[in-house]
Amino acid sequence: MTPKSVDRKRGNVSEMAKRAASRKEKLIFLRLQRSWNRLAIEIEDAQANLATSKATELGDAMDVESLAAPRRDALDPPPSQ
Repeated sequence: MTPKSVDRKRGNVSEMAKRAASRKEKLIFLRLQRSWNRLAIEIEDAQANLATSKATELGDAMDVESLAAPRRDALDPPPSQ
């Protein structure tokens, strides 16, 4: 699920709350709407944490790679054999 798909579902539940036949039904739909809101926030937070984690892992991998094998450029003398 994406935050966008959750938002659509929240909107559907909001419409159902507006058309509810009784106060009890309306409260049920409003409670569902709040649940969809919380789910959307949790998904957004999880996506942000995942992106941060991937960026950290990539940065760590690049640091290890640069320490393990120094890179040569065109101005470096050829390696001695």
